[in-house]
Amino acid sequence: MKTTRSALIALTTAALLGLSACGNADDPAGPAESRTQRPGDTPSASSSVASSTSSTSGSASRTSSTSSATTPTDPVPAAIAAAEKEAGGTAYEVDDRDGDGTWAVDVAKGATSIEVDVAKGGAASAGEEGDLDSDDRAGLKAATVDLPEAIETALKEVDGTFDGAELEEEGGKHSRKISIDVSGDDTDVLVDVRTGKATVERDG
Repeated sequence: MKTTRSALIALTTAALLGLSACGNADDPAGPAESRTQRPGDTPSASSSVASSTSSTSGSASRTSSTSSATTPTDPVPAAIAAAEKEAGGTAYEVDDRDGDGTWAVDVAKGATSIEVDVAKGGAASAGEEGDLDSDDRAGLKAATVDLPEAIETALKEVDGTFDGAELEEEGGKHSRKISIDVSGDDTDVLVDVRTGKATVERDG
């Protein structure tokens, strides 16, 4: 059977077109659109690594932004808080009793003053009651700075150990008088009950 020239040319052209199509389909460096990820395709290794790195970075950022600073509880403010809770009032005077870690805290409740002993371990026991002095009552009424704040202020002014505190009035001005032990000698710091301004009382 004879094949016409035109038929042979048509067959050859069809074969070449078929080979060209196969070559493009198998070429890993083919058109860009053939390498674009389509819905349902598995993500490439590089995109998985990038995603993982981004997630890890985000977690680290959140972790670093959350910090928890812990500080030991100062025994003096803790003793004041325990005394106030025990007597149900406001502490205005503190005295170091016998140097054994026990604090005597005077707490004002209405027109009454209640003395509360707070042991080194924090146990508080209410004791003697009496009338609250009129000057102390006026000082407490005027106060915007509480006793723990005044003690903290005084210790910033004088480097030493807290020894005691009381209310003091002079010329109509009320202050918290904070005694600080410095190498065995007491230095007094007056902290204005309204402004919190500290004045160190020095001998001479």
